[in-house]
Amino acid sequence: MTRLASLRTFVCERTFTGSGGRPMKVLLRKLAHVATFDAEDRELRDADILVEGPRIAAIGEDLATDGVDRVIDGRGLLALPGLINAHQHLYQASMRTLPELERSGMPEFLAAQDALVARRWREGRFTADAVRATARAVLTESVLGGVTTVADQHTVFPGERPEPYVEATVEAAAEVGVRLHAGRGSVTFGRARGGMVDDLFAEPLDAVLAHAERLIADHHDPNRFAMTRVVLAPSGVVSDVPEIFREFADLAAGHPTVRLHTHLHHHEDTRFARARYGTSPWRILVDNGFAGPNVWVAHATTPPVEEISDYAAAGIGIAHIPAADLKLGWGLAPLRRYLDAGIPVGVGTTGSMTNDGAGLLGDLRVAALAHRALRTAPAEWPSARELLSAATRGSAACLGRDDLGSLAVGMAADIACWDLDSVDRAGVHDPVAALIFTGLSTRARLVLVNGGVVVEDGEPTRVDPRRAVREVRAILAADGVGTGRWRSGSDVRSSAQYAAA
Repeated sequence: MTRLASLRTFVCERTFTGSGGRPMKVLLRKLAHVATFDAEDRELRDADILVEGPRIAAIGEDLATDGVDRVIDGRGLLALPGLINAHQHLYQASMRTLPELERSGMPEFLAAQDALVARRWREGRFTADAVRATARAVLTESVLGGVTTVADQHTVFPGERPEPYVEATVEAAAEVGVRLHAGRGSVTFGRARGGMVDDLFAEPLDAVLAHAERLIADHHDPNRFAMTRVVLAPSGVVSDVPEIFREFADLAAGHPTVRLHTHLHHHEDTRFARARYGTSPWRILVDNGFAGPNVWVAHATTPPVEEISDYAAAGIGIAHIPAADLKLGWGLAPLRRYLDAGIPVGVGTTGSMTNDGAGLLGDLRVAALAHRALRTAPAEWPSARELLSAATRGSAACLGRDDLGSLAVGMAADIACWDLDSVDRAGVHDPVAALIFTGLSTRARLVLVNGGVVVEDGEPTRVDPRRAVREVRAILAADGVGTGRWRSGSDVRSSAQYAAA
């Protein structure tokens, strides 16, 4: 049995099996407030949720305890569907707060990423084990913030025979107990041909497609309540040849539950596409079959207004990335226009180079406040419930998951609960809005994924977070971080130079 198969068996046995081999029943009892985000947007007080195996079996008051294997006290807790991160780059977790990037744009970020990854790779340190360690740390951080599903996009595959980076990420997700939509990203357009990414990472088209096909065969689960699905996710028009979009679209056509994902409308995307192809990034996607209801895109910060109706007509989804877009100086995507057009809108963090955290709640707070700075009428500001809806059922729609994103009978038992009795939430009138607007208590108290408890009393149940931190710190130590001298690629600076920069 492979390592991953063993992990899956372990997780399933702990999640689903009660006495006599029947599905385990878990009852969340007397939850203070339940925001279901179901079709009717029901909100309940002092409610119970009965979980049977991987699914929600009942929601209501004073549910019977007959045959229940475990009762969990929900008093003082606010329950929501597990949050869904619709766009992430997990491998970047060891590249947070690079000093020279505190006030930099995307070209500088790409250059620093290329240099650091290339250096680690040449030193034999950018390995599948290293990617697994960084993914484990970020997924642990994610689940502690109530995130139960993550859509990852791994785009860097240096060398002629890249290591199994995506496979390592799948293993990390199985360890933590979180759902993963594993994106097979790509860079097929290197700097020598006029792209923005180092040629070390530019892969041949046939190699990308062959690996994508293997990933689908080995790891994609098309079934309801799937813990792992594969996504075909080229990086974008500045990093990929148009043919990869067409080839991925053709490959996905043979696998109805395999989704397509990419970046769209970075400021650099638009300038690059206009200069090289004489058109917009959107037209490149349309012309290559990458613009249908099985597609979702990330960022979409600067669309031509006239294209928004085209997005809606095509049926694509959009992952809103508020914190990173602001950090890069791109501004805010036109969220209200997207929502009013009926476009499915999810929420993502992107990777840790441009967003140094992986928690969605903090980013939702940023979005709730930043969208008010646009001098629009208050009625146009996104409400707390609209933002949480985007981070649950909106992200689920982007990922093509009709079993995630709401609390209802028959839906996946992905449930995140936060403490309403913390001192920073004293005096709140609206517990749902309080989750975004009050205090800094973003850490979830209780989290279930697929019916299994993965966070309890605010601590992960399946991984040791201290070990996760140690493993990532070891990567940084080998870079020279913490020694007074640190270098990205060939650049060497002292900590004093960073302070003066």
